[in-house]
Amino acid sequence: MEILVVISIIALLLSLLVPSMKSAREQARLVVCGSHQSAIGRAAAAYATQWNGWLCGSPGTSGSVMYLEPRPEPESEDFDCDPVQIWDWAGPLAGGYMSMSLPANRAERFGVLVEGVFACPNNRYEADPHRKATGSFGRQKMVSYNTFRNFLSWSRTMVTWDGFRPWGGPAPFLEASFDRIGGRTLPPVNYVPRMGQITNPSGKAYLADGNRFTGADGSVTYDTDWDALAGGAFCNGGPTLRVHDGIKLVLSAYHYDRGLGARGYRHRIKGQRGLVVSHFDGHAEFVTETESRKPDRWWPKGTVISFTDFNEASLKHLVGRFDRDFNYVVGR
Repeated sequence: MEILVVISIIALLLSLLVPSMKSAREQARLVVCGSHQSAIGRAAAAYATQWNGWLCGSPGTSGSVMYLEPRPEPESEDFDCDPVQIWDWAGPLAGGYMSMSLPANRAERFGVLVEGVFACPNNRYEADPHRKATGSFGRQKMVSYNTFRNFLSWSRTMVTWDGFRPWGGPAPFLEASFDRIGGRTLPPVNYVPRMGQITNPSGKAYLADGNRFTGADGSVTYDTDWDALAGGAFCNGGPTLRVHDGIKLVLSAYHYDRGLGARGYRHRIKGQRGLVVSHFDGHAEFVTETESRKPDRWWPKGTVISFTDFNEASLKHLVGRFDRDFNYVVGR
């Protein structure tokens, strides 16, 4: 009888301890994820300081080296530069500011840029190339972190190329100009990807948990092309966008496909799913899925976003906040 009592007490204690241990492990993984993003943020800040405020990850800044003639083919195996595609922020930071040795082979470099400090500890997913890949491109760990092309593109008013001032104002390449997501969404007039244009650095996201592509069957994929249209494997549009033309962006499509939730919103605190976000001032924090649907964090101040470009989850937060043309203007 006494043995049964002891066993019952032990079982009761375990039932109390196991949830606490699980919560502690999740908290520890969240801290590690935030630490990784903060380290990346410090490297990005060093890049911006050295390059007169220009942001790493834009096709017109760190990605511009891939436009040197002769331009590589999308399936090219080797590049004589750190990025693996024009939207890649990880390669330039790893090679230039984190003292990492990067393989010359581009497929091998992809593999390096999804491990170590570039990996969320809750990212347990693998990915296949989402386009037909040649050579050594193959299955790898899913990309953990995305920057946001809303901050890395020139506005459409700035697309005239000036060969003598590649970073002097106008977007140097069409791929670096603002890629409309549909409707009439436009960035602020004359916006360029420089730190001086970020008026609220503590409230604007530079990097966050996420992944860009899924296949038609819901499988995770990644873009191998060097020209990496609309963000490639390393850049996203944020969790406010609706699904376009059947393409599911992991952050945006969560409410349309619950299976994507665990891939983009990989952390859970006190029963709430969310993601880790690092901001332009360098601090990282946990943001709940609900809070992430508010648009101001993901867009420069003054961006005009069409009603038709929001997903349903974001629209719930914006009732009564559209102008007479059914646009939302980012105000902070």
